[in-house]
Amino acid sequence: MWLIFELTDSPFMLGVSGIFMSVPFLITSLYGGAFSDRFDRRKLLLSAQLILTVVAFVPGVLAALDQVEVWHLYAISFLNSMVGGFDSPARQALVPTLVPKEEVMRATALTTGIHRSTALIGPTIGGFGISWFGVSGTLFAYAVLHTLVLVTLLFLKVPGAQPPVRKASLNRSILEGFQFVAGNRILWGVLSLAMVHTFFVTSQALMPVFARDILEVGPSGLGLLYAASGLGAFLGTSLSVAMGDVQKKGPLLFLSDFSKPLALVLFALSTWMPASMLLLVYGGMFDIVGSTVRTTILQLSTTPEIRGRVLAMNMMVNRGLGPLSGLQSGALASLIGAPPAIATGAALFVIYGIFLFLRVPEVYRYPKGQPEGPLSPDAGSERGPRLGEG
Repeated sequence: MWLIFELTDSPFMLGVSGIFMSVPFLITSLYGGAFSDRFDRRKLLLSAQLILTVVAFVPGVLAALDQVEVWHLYAISFLNSMVGGFDSPARQALVPTLVPKEEVMRATALTTGIHRSTALIGPTIGGFGISWFGVSGTLFAYAVLHTLVLVTLLFLKVPGAQPPVRKASLNRSILEGFQFVAGNRILWGVLSLAMVHTFFVTSQALMPVFARDILEVGPSGLGLLYAASGLGAFLGTSLSVAMGDVQKKGPLLFLSDFSKPLALVLFALSTWMPASMLLLVYGGMFDIVGSTVRTTILQLSTTPEIRGRVLAMNMMVNRGLGPLSGLQSGALASLIGAPPAIATGAALFVIYGIFLFLRVPEVYRYPKGQPEGPLSPDAGSERGPRLGEG
């Protein structure tokens, strides 16, 4: 992000980068979910990781040749996003298969927390890496880490066999997934909440603006801001793991989802670096807790034959809309400034969260009043009216 900002000096171009990280994922994740429900998920993960590993070496080569341009960064983001659409649903759908039911929330916390923490702490480590090893050396180190992930997957053992599914067309399978979610208020509500939260409760794309223009702390300060968010993610992961299988997941979701917008509003008003960092820690912590609870509800509420497609929608929202949210925040910041843009997005989520609480209260009461056991595709339409119905 800092490199793009240095090359373009434009908050909007920071947001544009989100298009290349989001749109391919939004498209391919739907097919990735259908693939994960009909093929061996471990083999699907291996194939995706192999491609990601090869692509990871490309920026290192370009940097070594001193040929890096902005469009190169966009193109690499595009490829990573496209392949990630197949990797992420299979990865999430495997979690309930690898651990007992009572450990699903802990396992989800670890996978969610590690992903978020590395995404936030990565820029900090990258900054130090560039100062020690140079741009190309750091990028090659990143590629080596991808290689280690690939080797780890080779040793992954998945207990049991994946249930067979009907060999409908991929498009039909995707449609069945949407119909299944639309027929259940809890699933619809959780996914819509995640969508609005991901798109509006964001600050990452505008961090360079805050570091340079608001807090005036430069590149090193930017690394500290990312590190603060990463520390919050680590604390959120630790908290989620320590809590274990929380029974009142709905109330915990309510607390978590409204805590981060509050933190971002205060962050937007802050001009003091220590206060800004503390607020990012606080927001990052509850961001992980909320994401963990949402994903756990989806995992526990679906059977294996539909789980990949439902979780693909969740990943499409979280990872697909995540970078794309930078486009709206960047565009809004160009019009009204970075602090008002962040505060406005947080306020919009609070409005929707209140609407959801009033219209679909069972989301924030989960699991109170819910039938025992996961939902199957044939039972989805029997679990109450849809979101728009009375």
